[in-house]
Amino acid sequence: MADTGKRAKKWLDSLSLRVQQVLFGVLTYAILLTICLLAISPEQYDLSVGDVAPKTITASKDIVDELTTERRRQAAADAVSPVYYKDDSVSKTVLEDMQAIFSELRAVRELGEQIRGTWESPDDSFSESDYTQASGLLTTITLSSYQLRTLMNTSEEDFESLYQSLLSATNTTLVSTITEGQINDAINNIQQIVSYNTRTDLWYNIAIPTLRACLKPNMLIDQEATEENRQKARDAVEPTVYKQDQNIVVKGDRVSEEQMAVLESLGLLQGNSFDAPLYVGAAVTVLLILAVAYLFAYMFVPHLFTIGASALVLLIAGVLTVMLSLLLGAYVSVDAMPVVLGAMLVVNLMGARPAYVINMTLALLITFLTFKGTNLDTSEMLSVLMMTSAGGTLAIFLLRKNASRVFVLVTGLLVGVVNFVVLLCVGALTSSDIGNLFSDASHAIFGSVLAAVLCVGLQPILEATFNLVTPSKLIELSSPNQPLLRRLMIETPGTYHHAMIVANLAEAAAESVGADALLVRVGAYYHDIGKLMRPMYFKENQMGENPHDKTDPRVSTAILTAHTRDGVELARKHHLPEPIIDIIRQHHGDTPVMYFYVKAVQMFGEDNVDIRDFRYDGPKPQTAEAAILMLADTVEAAVRSMHEPTQQKISELIRKLVRGKMEDGQLDECTLTFRDIGNICSAFETVLQGVFHERIEYPNVDLSRARHNSQKKSEQEQAQREAAQKGTEAKQ
Repeated sequence: MADTGKRAKKWLDSLSLRVQQVLFGVLTYAILLTICLLAISPEQYDLSVGDVAPKTITASKDIVDELTTERRRQAAADAVSPVYYKDDSVSKTVLEDMQAIFSELRAVRELGEQIRGTWESPDDSFSESDYTQASGLLTTITLSSYQLRTLMNTSEEDFESLYQSLLSATNTTLVSTITEGQINDAINNIQQIVSYNTRTDLWYNIAIPTLRACLKPNMLIDQEATEENRQKARDAVEPTVYKQDQNIVVKGDRVSEEQMAVLESLGLLQGNSFDAPLYVGAAVTVLLILAVAYLFAYMFVPHLFTIGASALVLLIAGVLTVMLSLLLGAYVSVDAMPVVLGAMLVVNLMGARPAYVINMTLALLITFLTFKGTNLDTSEMLSVLMMTSAGGTLAIFLLRKNASRVFVLVTGLLVGVVNFVVLLCVGALTSSDIGNLFSDASHAIFGSVLAAVLCVGLQPILEATFNLVTPSKLIELSSPNQPLLRRLMIETPGTYHHAMIVANLAEAAAESVGADALLVRVGAYYHDIGKLMRPMYFKENQMGENPHDKTDPRVSTAILTAHTRDGVELARKHHLPEPIIDIIRQHHGDTPVMYFYVKAVQMFGEDNVDIRDFRYDGPKPQTAEAAILMLADTVEAAVRSMHEPTQQKISELIRKLVRGKMEDGQLDECTLTFRDIGNICSAFETVLQGVFHERIEYPNVDLSRARHNSQKKSEQEQAQREAAQKGTEAKQ
C-alpha cells in the first residue's frame, strides 16, 4: 500500500509538472505571438475609390492585382479568333427552306392576283380580311400588312425572277461559306448580286425577310477548340504583381478601383480589411520556431523543462531582446539591434547550454520579425540571421568561463567587430557602395556594445530577483564572512574543517568530469549547515563524551538524518539559491546510517529492525554535482578515520566506498557515467595523497641541553675575540 501511495503521488507530481509546462508554453507562445503581430501588423488607411492618397503606400508583401490581372486575361481571351468548322448539310437545308418559303409566298401572290381580279375600280385596295387570309397561308415566315401588299401586287414574272435570282445568289454565297455571326454580311453580298434586276420594294419587303428566315451559317464556331485557345491566351498572361516595397499608391494620386482591391487584400484599409494569410502564417511560424527550440532544449538541456526561475529567466531574456531589437531596428537601424543580449544574459545567469538554446531561438525569431516588420530584403535578412547566430555563439564561447563585468564589455566589443565584418562581407556581395557599407556596419559595433552594457546592468537585477546561481553569486557565497559560514566556523569548527576538505575533493572531481566545479565547491561549504541545529551529536564536533552512547540507535538515526532537512530550512531562511539547496537535500541520498543500524541489530535482533527506518529521506542525487559531493563527503569521512593511511590503502578504500554507493543505487538518477566515476576516484586519490602524505620521523632531542651548549660555545668565542683584541693593542 505504501509503494502504491508513493507511485500515485509521483504520478500526480508528474502530471502537475506537465500542466505547468503546458501553461508556460502557452504563455510563452501568446507573448511572442502578440509581439509578432504588433511588429508585422501594417498601418491601415481610411480610403475609398477616387480619394487622394495622403501618403505613398507600398506593398508589405508580394501581392497580385487581381482586378487588373483578370481584365488583361479577359482582353487576351477576347482577342482570340474563333475556330470554325464547315457543316456541309447546312446548304441543302437552307435551299430547301427557301423553296418552302417561296411556295407559301407564291400562294399569297396568287391570292392577291385573284383578289385584284375582283376589283371593280382601280382605286380599290386590299382589306384587312384579305391580309388576314394571306397571313393564314404563311407558316414559316411572318410578314406585315405592307409587306403582304407588296407581295400580293407583284406580277408573276417579277416574283419568279426574284425567286430564281435569290436562289442562285444564296447557293453561290453558301458555296463561298457563311461564317457564324456574319449573316448580315451574307445578306449584303446576296443584295449586291440580285439588286440590279430586282425591285427595291421586293428586296426589302420580300427578299430580306425570306433570307433572314432561312439563311444559316455553314461555317460554325468550334466552341471547345475556341474555348481551349482562349484559356491558353488567359494562361499566357502573367499576373500583375506588386512586389514587396513597390508603390501601390503614390502620394497625391487618386485611388483607383484596382488599387483599392490590392489595399484590401493586404489588410491596409480600415474597417473590414484583414489580411488573414499574414496572421495565420505568422502564428504558424512562431509555433514552429518554439517547437524547434523545445526539441533542441529537450535533447541538450532537459532540466529547463522544470518550470521555475530558469524558465522565467529564459522568457524574460528572450522578450527583452526581441522588443529592444525591434525598437532599435525601427527607429535607429536594423544593424544596431542588440541581438546578442539574450545569449549574454543567459550564459552569465544559467550557463552555456541554455544560452545556445535561446540564441538559436532568437536568431530565427528576430530574423522573421524584422523581415516582416521592416520589410528587409534578402541580403539584410541574411545579415540579421548571421549577426544573431555568429555573434551570439561567439559571446557564449567567450563568457562561458569568465562572466566578470569588464570581460562582458570586452566581449561586447569583440562581438561588435565580428558583426561589423559579417555586414561588410554580406554587403560586398550585394552592393557596390562601400561608403554606405562602412556606415551601416559601424552600427553593429554600437548594437553589440549596447547589448554588453545592458547585460551588465540587467544581470544583477535578474540574479537577485530569481535567486540564481551565477559565478559571481557563488563567489559571494564562498566568502567566510557569509553568516552561515561564519556560524559554521565558530559553532562547529569540526564540521567547518570537514566542509573545506570535502570542497577540495569535490572541486577536483568536478573538474575531471566537466561538471560545475564552482557550484560543487560552494555546495560543499554549505552541505552540512543543518548540523548547526545539534552540533554536539556529530563526531567531528565532539570534544569529550558522545551523547549517542546513551541514546537509542533509532533516535540517534533520526537526529543524524534530520540534518539534511534542517540544512534545507536554514538555506531557505538565508535565501540560498535552489541548486545549493538541492545539493544539501541530496548529498546523502537515501543511504542507510549503517553504524546505528548495526547497533540496533545487536540490541534488538535483525528480525525486529527494518533498514528503511535508518535511511536518509533522499532523494538520490539528481545531478552530477550532487553525486560528486555525496562521494566526496563519504570518502573524506572514511579516510579521516583510517589508521596510518597509505597511498594504496586510500585508493582501495575510495573505490570500495564508491562501489558501495553504486551497488546501493545512489547514483542511478544522476548523469555520471562509468568513465566519470573512474575519473572522480582518481581525482580523490590525488587530493587525499596530498593531505595524508608520508612524513619523516622526527628524532627526540633535548632542546634545553642543546641551548646550554650553544650558549657555552658563544661565551668561549667571545672570550677569544677579547683576548685577540688586547694582544693587538699591546703591540701598538
